[in-house]
Amino acid sequence: MPTEFLNRNGIVLVTGGNGFIGSYVAERLRSMGYHVRIVDISPKSYFAHPAPMEELVGDLCDIAVCRRAVNGVNTVLHFAAVMGGMGTIHESNELAIYRSNHGMLLNLLVACAEAGVKSFFLASSACVYPEHLQTSNEQDVSLCERDVWSGGPPAPQGLYGLEKLSAENLLRMYSSVNGLDIRIARFHNVYGPKGAWSQGREKVPAALLRKAIAAKLLGDGNGTMEIWGDGTQRRSFLWIEDAVNAVVLLLASECREPVNVGSDHAVSIKDLARIAMTTAGGNPSSLALQLDIGKPQGVASRNANNDFIRAQLDWEPNISLESGMTKTAKWIEEEMLRLIDPLNVEERSSALKSFQTSHVVELASEATTFAILLPITSRFSRQPGDCLENLSKFADSLIKTTWRDTQSLSAQFRYRVYLIIDHDDSFLLKQSKAETLLLEKGVRDCTTLICNQPRGHICALWRESAERAWRDGCDYLVLMGDDVELLDEGWMRDVHAEFASIAGAEGVTHGLGCVAFTDTTFPGMPTFPVIHRTHMDIFDGKVVPDIFINQGGDPYLFQLYRRFGASRMIPSRVQNAVGGSEDARYEKHTVDWTFEVLDEGTARLEAWLGPQARSCRRLTLDIVVPSYRVQLPYLDRILQLKPSPTCSVMFIIIIDDPSSPNVALLEKKHGHRPDVRIRVNKTNIGASLSRNRGMRESSAEWVHSLDDDVIPDPDLLVEGEKVIRSHPNAAGFVGNTQLPLCENITTTAIHFAGVTYFWDIATKIEHDVPWGVTANLMFRRNVRDGIAYDPSFPKTGGGEDIDFCLRKRDFTVGNGGEGFWAAPRVVVTHPWWHQGQRSYWRFYRWAGGDGALVKMYPEHTYSGGALNGGEMLLSSMVFVVLTATFGAITNDWRFAFIALKTIVAIVVANVLYDIYRHVWRNPERVKDMKTTVHGVNWILAMMEGTMIRMASESGRVMGMIERREFGHLGRRFDWFVGRVGPGPRSEERAKCRETLVICVLILALLLARV
Repeated sequence: MPTEFLNRNGIVLVTGGNGFIGSYVAERLRSMGYHVRIVDISPKSYFAHPAPMEELVGDLCDIAVCRRAVNGVNTVLHFAAVMGGMGTIHESNELAIYRSNHGMLLNLLVACAEAGVKSFFLASSACVYPEHLQTSNEQDVSLCERDVWSGGPPAPQGLYGLEKLSAENLLRMYSSVNGLDIRIARFHNVYGPKGAWSQGREKVPAALLRKAIAAKLLGDGNGTMEIWGDGTQRRSFLWIEDAVNAVVLLLASECREPVNVGSDHAVSIKDLARIAMTTAGGNPSSLALQLDIGKPQGVASRNANNDFIRAQLDWEPNISLESGMTKTAKWIEEEMLRLIDPLNVEERSSALKSFQTSHVVELASEATTFAILLPITSRFSRQPGDCLENLSKFADSLIKTTWRDTQSLSAQFRYRVYLIIDHDDSFLLKQSKAETLLLEKGVRDCTTLICNQPRGHICALWRESAERAWRDGCDYLVLMGDDVELLDEGWMRDVHAEFASIAGAEGVTHGLGCVAFTDTTFPGMPTFPVIHRTHMDIFDGKVVPDIFINQGGDPYLFQLYRRFGASRMIPSRVQNAVGGSEDARYEKHTVDWTFEVLDEGTARLEAWLGPQARSCRRLTLDIVVPSYRVQLPYLDRILQLKPSPTCSVMFIIIIDDPSSPNVALLEKKHGHRPDVRIRVNKTNIGASLSRNRGMRESSAEWVHSLDDDVIPDPDLLVEGEKVIRSHPNAAGFVGNTQLPLCENITTTAIHFAGVTYFWDIATKIEHDVPWGVTANLMFRRNVRDGIAYDPSFPKTGGGEDIDFCLRKRDFTVGNGGEGFWAAPRVVVTHPWWHQGQRSYWRFYRWAGGDGALVKMYPEHTYSGGALNGGEMLLSSMVFVVLTATFGAITNDWRFAFIALKTIVAIVVANVLYDIYRHVWRNPERVKDMKTTVHGVNWILAMMEGTMIRMASESGRVMGMIERREFGHLGRRFDWFVGRVGPGPRSEERAKCRETLVICVLILALLLARV
């Protein structure tokens, strides 16, 4: 092609590139090696482009979109237009069509002039020809290019035709002044696959084929077919590929005059109906036509005269009408089957019957309507008039933030305010104060609903007003408050675009989902949700269940659609003056909706979605992290974890030190995220109660409990999802909590002591794991089992994890489920306490707490058979105190020395026994220990391990004494709760007996030396 019009080194912009003709031309040029950029108001195209193509989604009625689109462009091919068949191009739509189409052209020309665009192609229409030439249907009317100016002033077909003619004239005048190289094609009834075929924007070939195919699929191949008009209208129809060929030839030519691109073979609409019936597989001989002369029907006769294009471009159509209709019929049938296949028999029949009727599109009613549901009250304010001041601010913000969406050339959106007023609010009802104020502010579309609901029952008001807006045909429902101000312009198009994004990403019907504003007073919380009328369709006109009074409705909607990947929060902000996390103006009534209510809503959505539910259903998992120290580096790592696309994760951080200076930093960094919820306890309540609060904040199906100082593997969430999906009936999963490399004697000693044996239990037991540490524990949440962490255990932990797991497991197994499974690939690393420095206090306190399990679970306890090291040590210390007291009184210190020697004997005996165990009897248990300690230090670590073990055993005894559980002294808790047989109990008894024997022998030796 000559470089004068298309330049292979430049960019070719195709406007309307996702539309019918535009998409075909864009694909053809791309296949020819041109750099193609498309711009379209629709993000979708029937073409699955085999090679990448620049795509820009935007409204060309916005000059800013035009400027972005033409940046760096050499040639513009302008196909974008508000158009359609006779269902769209009719009298009541003409002014809106003219305004939009001409606005697009003017914006494009301005942008092209600024960007230095060299060439411009215009897709014009046969509608430019005078109507008076097309009034007779007795013979074909062959329209040649010069006929536009025939018989006096131009009189094209309606304002659509006038706009196309005006566009041609504007381009020609502009070209003569500016030197813009132009091409103009007047298209005549182009048809083919990938064109509109339903919903009123289709042209007659697609409409008749749709009706014929629907009749065939209904088993009514000899039935009645609806036709608009008397059927004698005559038209010519052009196959899409023939049209594209003509465009390519025109772009390559030097022809700057308008050319017809159409067929010169006309047929009547009745004949076209018979062709449609034949190509769809029906019987045309028995076809009965239902003539509707009351619907738009266009001119009587139109046919293209191709003399000029034949002379200039040597072009003429190649595909016959019958052949093209056959190909188009096949494609439409495939599309129709794709739509109806998921439907049941009744729904399928209803859909097919609807396809047998064509519809008139009213563009004015096509504007997307947002219902603003606005409860307002004069109560609870210092002065009754304060509510009107708030309403005035809201109205100002509404007008300011919607002007572009409601007043632009395309005017896609509008709003309707529903004022919701109590029946006994005499201040507002008198003289309709609220509605009058809105009218004075310029809010014209306003409806007042007088409701008789109990005071403070905001959700009841929402239910009533949402149902009214749904019945009024509103598209989106925005739940607002009278103390709210909208802060960002464009929120209407942002909401609409977000729903479109959800539909595209999840493959669901547009409208399924929940989109929330960003609330500046409560960032990250979906306090002002927007739903589509689809939600109301699914739930029979009820926005939220009746259980909701005035709390929980908004997060319920957000969490409901979260389970389907269809809840989003947009940057558009609202400012909530009174509500949010602070005290409201009414008594709050909180309901527990996160169990049956949420599950019932989920089941309703799954039933409505049918087979689609499987593809968009998410597994929901909440990460609960109680944090006292608020160590940002650790929390940042946790909050950076990413789930798979099939899992929805929310992070719930419970701060247990309200005075921590890091709280503000954490909220500033992460508080705006909708997947992060940060809660601050009023006082330090401890790990158990903090975890319980995190569980109450959660509405997920599963909870993953993490400590605030663990370092998770990057794939933690992905691996967690895998094990959950593998064992969906499990009570939970015990993760693999690793400790770092042992680089000194103390950290090696901790391993020898055995106090962290269960931290990596997931690598040792696969199924029915007895319990796991809360540093890395997953469990099912959406079962109303009443199980929470017991706050009677120490605040810093010790035993609460075992108690929780045992109760959770028993409930689940008792109800037909499974116990805890191991999750060895769900890995976190817990750093050494105190950076690996020596401290036994933690292990002492842990044992002080878990000793309570002996009394709580007698079925899992047993007699030790002899005192363990800690019990012997405490007993000997009591002996020391008594003998020292006796010695101080009598000055006889012999017994005190015996007591001291007893302590020495106990310690030495326990050390020797542990060395014997680790070196001789069970060396395999420690051979794979990750440590850099060897040689003498290895033995020293064993000795210190004994000290840690005895400190832990002593803490357990002291805990029992502090709780006055004297009758349970000497009993042991089976940490494996019988899951691995009697081995652990037998080993513990043997250890106690053998250590005691060694102790007695050493003491005898020591006493023998006296």
